[in-house]
Amino acid sequence: MFANLQLKIETDNKDFLRYEKATILQSVLMEHVNKEYAAMLHESGLHPYSQCIIASNKENIWNVCTVNEEAYNNIIEPLCDDKFKDFYIEYDDFNVKILDKKLDVISKKEFMDKYYFEDSDRVIKLQFRTPSAFKRQGRYVFMPELELIYQSLMNKYDAASEDEELDSEELLDELVGHSNIIQYNLQSRYYSVGGVRIPSFTGEMTIKINGPQQMANFVNMLCRFGEYSGIGIKTAMGMGSIRIIERGKA
Repeated sequence: MFANLQLKIETDNKDFLRYEKATILQSVLMEHVNKEYAAMLHESGLHPYSQCIIASNKENIWNVCTVNEEAYNNIIEPLCDDKFKDFYIEYDDFNVKILDKKLDVISKKEFMDKYYFEDSDRVIKLQFRTPSAFKRQGRYVFMPELELIYQSLMNKYDAASEDEELDSEELLDELVGHSNIIQYNLQSRYYSVGGVRIPSFTGEMTIKINGPQQMANFVNMLCRFGEYSGIGIKTAMGMGSIRIIERGKA
């Protein structure tokens, strides 16, 4: 089960609605989660969810996604409760109002039927909506290398799944060997977490898959999964939110 909850939020403090403030919203989220489940997440280091702030002139959305049923029950359901209408940010000393909630849920079978078993486009355009970065050998990497993109998505898929395992060096080599970055428009950014400025990037990138159709379907499925899991590091703190831009759409 994959779920996407969009909470339309409003606050008098306009400065709050920067994407970096999602680090604070992670604490808000954990306050509404069962303590035993929160402790399990902390101990395991796994994050079967992602969350971020998507702010614009029209509306401001706190986006929370989960990638399995357990995370849905423990994270999404409490936030959907009618009693959860606002929350207090102690650090900044102000309230945040929730104006509207929109929930989209898709079963894993429906997801696979739609994004893996149907032939997909061989060209995939990704938008990195919030600052994204990776880590390799203890160092931050803030360029979207195909190997790091696929490795991150495969690891997150494996962490969310109880009956499948994608993490394979041979498979990773196949994906990288049959893919090319054919276009990009990226900007470097810094994302602050606990006083640490993490080098990162936002923008758009287009990937073309040259291998068998099944491989194109697989990459499409991974990227669609990334719309829920996020990509790279700190996805539970607002980083790495991605979406696929359909051809002919912005």
